[in-house]
Amino acid sequence: MRLIPILLPVLTLLSSAQAQPAVVAVMPVQGVNLTEGQCEAIGVLFANALAREANAAIASPIETKQAVQQAKTLQAAATQLGAAEYVELRAIQLGAKVALGGIRYARDGRELFRAETSAASLDDMEVATARLARALAWRQPIVGMMPSETVAGTGEPAPMPSPAPTPKGYPSTLGVKTALIIPVASGRSISPMMSLQFDGRMGTRDYFVEFGAGFAIATDNEYSSNSFRIDGVFAELGGSYYLSNGSIAPYIGGGVSPRIMASSVRSPNSMYGDTYYSDDSNTGARCALYGQIGVNFSRDSRSRIYSEVRVSQNVIGFSNQITNSNDVSVSTGTFYPTEFALQVGIGW
Repeated sequence: MRLIPILLPVLTLLSSAQAQPAVVAVMPVQGVNLTEGQCEAIGVLFANALAREANAAIASPIETKQAVQQAKTLQAAATQLGAAEYVELRAIQLGAKVALGGIRYARDGRELFRAETSAASLDDMEVATARLARALAWRQPIVGMMPSETVAGTGEPAPMPSPAPTPKGYPSTLGVKTALIIPVASGRSISPMMSLQFDGRMGTRDYFVEFGAGFAIATDNEYSSNSFRIDGVFAELGGSYYLSNGSIAPYIGGGVSPRIMASSVRSPNSMYGDTYYSDDSNTGARCALYGQIGVNFSRDSRSRIYSEVRVSQNVIGFSNQITNSNDVSVSTGTFYPTEFALQVGIGW
């Protein structure tokens, strides 16, 4: 800590060098028996450790100081900075020992997690801030004690804080998702489809509600295949439940997908001894119910990548329109395709 006047400008520069908006705002340290410079150094050390741990954009106390002075509350300051979450830090020096605690909040002020640690002296503060940053980033209580973390004058280990209840709040994400879709129906050949859509997710760490909209197109060309082709636009609304609490978390869920789709097929005909093809189409409102199982590979990162397998069942059928020898389009039945899809998405 004797190097504070030299290190603080360097740490501040490293912290403020991120060009992207902050995901987490670290508020100025509330210190007791500590100078302003010591509090600022502790805050910057913690912000840099949290940025490394979470691999996300972090606003250090040097950056949030002005917003805190202008706003009435820390929550208002975080909103002003556009941060999804914010961290409140407290540091208390008793003799040589410094107790350090942090509380992680959602943007709406809900407490997500809290943890405490200590350092035998200010010289050990870099280790203590790294330990606290790991606990808050992964929402895990600090396990084990450093040899230097003892009750002053006794040599006995200081008691660990009780773990906080598992947090329920979780930031929402907005992103995009693409899919390869294989429709199947008994007795019919249907072209595979590709889709691209907007995808939004919001909820808690235990589950999420998903909503989106996009379009799907058949991959077969109408002149190179006689398969049914299905194209159109769709929306979807559903929910899924996480099967684990880790950063890599599988989930299972389902939902409904209203859509406007067109089915078409190129059917052969003959007239006056010549063979020709007619493109028979049928457009209308459709609806499908789906179930899915997937994995979120980076749930605790700013960019969340996920993949899923989905099975959808159309509950409003497609009419099979065929042009007869008199060049009149007639229906030969209705079919209800089942769609198997492999989907990949990313959200922020």
